[in-house]
Amino acid sequence: MKTMTGTISADYKVPGGKLLRVRLSSDPTQRPPTITRVALTGDFFMYPEEAIEELEAVLVGVPLTRKILQARIEIFLGERVQVIGAAPEDFAHVIMIAYARMAKRNISSQ
Repeated sequence: MKTMTGTISADYKVPGGKLLRVRLSSDPTQRPPTITRVALTGDFFMYPEEAIEELEAVLVGVPLTRKILQARIEIFLGERVQVIGAAPEDFAHVIMIAYARMAKRNISSQ
């Protein structure tokens, strides 16, 4: 089986909310694969603003499963970070969309 390499992006429009965009790289040697790099952007608001970089750092090494991702994001956001226009499950969702695209791209290139 070919390994999943490279970076891929995905967009997700939160129903009634904002646009989320992710650029994702993963480590396919882990089971399940883990995040090696993630960048979250979009037209949502996060306060304090520097929390987005902190969240991206916290997600490095996290397994690419929706349940684990969402839990990690919820714990990070807790009560100290405000997000307007998106929820923890929306961030997990857009990351999983990117991961699914990465998996599909690598399966079709075999």
